[in-house]
Amino acid sequence: MPVEPATSEHARSRPLARVLRGLERVELSLGVFLVAFILVLVMMQVLARFTPIPSEVWTGELAKFSLIWLAFGLAGYLMGRDEHIALDVVDNVLPRIGRIVVRVFSLLVVAATSLSFAYEGWTLVTSDSPIKSPAAGIPMTWVYVIPTIGMVLTGVRALMLIVVRPTGHTVRVAGEPLAESLAEGTKP
Repeated sequence: MPVEPATSEHARSRPLARVLRGLERVELSLGVFLVAFILVLVMMQVLARFTPIPSEVWTGELAKFSLIWLAFGLAGYLMGRDEHIALDVVDNVLPRIGRIVVRVFSLLVVAATSLSFAYEGWTLVTSDSPIKSPAAGIPMTWVYVIPTIGMVLTGVRALMLIVVRPTGHTVRVAGEPLAESLAEGTKP
């Protein structure tokens, strides 16, 4: 029996899904590496404090930069999986259409804020600043690369979450079926 070809919409979404899964793997791998790296650096500091091993000043600085890279590098990952910290106080009292409006508004604010951060980060990355970190000697323009990329990914993912591809005949906005919400009116 011949296999039926995938629908054109399904075939179009497959490469995007592969790219997003690959991107998530890279982001998650970066996060795992940075957590392990922070652990090693902090353990070096602890060992230097309680043993005669000489203390290295650059370990604390690099651990601090790694924590910053971890936070900004995984922001897009968490946004894309909807695993970020959120307050759902208003969402519980609004009808479905109200939740959609609040969610779209909040995603637009997140996108605008993160893309503004990315723009400013890009100006820092591309500047010819001779400033280096005091202990490790890392050029500060390098330090801003991961936060800039993380903010771009966060903004793009926030924009992607606003309009989700239609599934069947139900148009989804912010993850909620729009047609059902409009038909239900004010029902929660």
